[in-house]
Amino acid sequence: MRLLILTQYFPPEMGAPQSRLYELARRLKEMGHQITVLTSLPNYPTGRILEGYRGRVRMKENMEGIRIVRTVLYPSKSKSLLPRLLSYLSFAASSLLIGVWGLGKQDVVLIESPPLFLMPAGLIMTKMKRAKPLMMVADIWPDIIIRMGRLSSSSLSAKAMLCLERFCYEQASAIALTTPGMYNQIRSRFPHLPNVTIISNGVDTRLFRPDLREQKLRQEFRAGPSDFLVGYCGLHGLCQGLEVVLQAAGKLRHRTDIRFIMVGDGPAKESLVQMAEDMNLQNLRFLDHRPKPHIPPILASLDVSLMPLAFRLPGAMPSKVYEALASGAVPIVAKGSDAALLINQNNAGLTYEPGDAEELARAITKLADNRALCRTIRENCLRLAKRFDREVLAQRAAETLTAVAEGKPLPPVSW
Repeated sequence: MRLLILTQYFPPEMGAPQSRLYELARRLKEMGHQITVLTSLPNYPTGRILEGYRGRVRMKENMEGIRIVRTVLYPSKSKSLLPRLLSYLSFAASSLLIGVWGLGKQDVVLIESPPLFLMPAGLIMTKMKRAKPLMMVADIWPDIIIRMGRLSSSSLSAKAMLCLERFCYEQASAIALTTPGMYNQIRSRFPHLPNVTIISNGVDTRLFRPDLREQKLRQEFRAGPSDFLVGYCGLHGLCQGLEVVLQAAGKLRHRTDIRFIMVGDGPAKESLVQMAEDMNLQNLRFLDHRPKPHIPPILASLDVSLMPLAFRLPGAMPSKVYEALASGAVPIVAKGSDAALLINQNNAGLTYEPGDAEELARAITKLADNRALCRTIRENCLRLAKRFDREVLAQRAAETLTAVAEGKPLPPVSW
């Protein structure tokens, strides 16, 4: 099978889409499929083109046998809608105008959304390459933008995006969502669509594992052997609602045995750092973005891994949940998400109401004060992680993609 993956986000950038698509592409390549990735010059989440890629309009790379073609875009990490829209549209245009040429015939074009605006470009590419389009939807636009309060549901922009969403879905050979909640949402809104499935995110259990726990690393984070280390590792973005972590740390400032770390970068980090300084939080440290190989020991060295969301978001499943499960770092997850449903069903973590710092602080305290409970939940986490090993998930994805390429019925949905 010849597969073209069209995505604005790909390594060396860090993030859930980047990791998910790279890991899938690598394993499909190992299975013997021909994989090409058409993506942007790396710039996420800093909004600056990375060193070594600057000044380029189009460039080719080879990443473990995967052909990578990168095209220019307008980079931005602005919280404002217009600069972000320009970033999305600029890559959609450059990928179509200068990226797709010379890539050869393809059997399937996997179009990653968001951004939704990449879908029309992907559909044109499928015509050019005589391929079948598969829409890979990690966040449902414009629904999530409306829920974030960034767009009014009655606005002309929202109505236009809804029309675009419907058109693109109806043109696709198949639509793949990453969670059951998203699958159910699309099924209920578009019951006439013939091929809707789940291609879940997951974790490399050989990379993320509990035996990487390091006391030396914990000491670097100012956590002693008996201290309880709580961490957030990931994008400091707009929909994570990370202010609640700082507020919970403030409520627990009297607990000298509970320490907090926040690892990563993003558009909200500057304001969060200022907020922590204003609150004089001595029990919380911000750490710079770390390369991916540095993350597994950090997660394994945590007692709790936080999965905040700014609001209830049905269908949401942060990829950090899978990594925390495999690392044995007990997840505390925002309610109203698929992540919360998963850990509640398997007693593999605790939950709190988004934005409720008091409830988050109580959940942390419950685990810090009952280490036996924490150990029990940790064992449940490690068992659950095996269901989402990337090797297992890649095989399921290969079966789905092959069925799309051959025009056959999709295999049964599994999550």
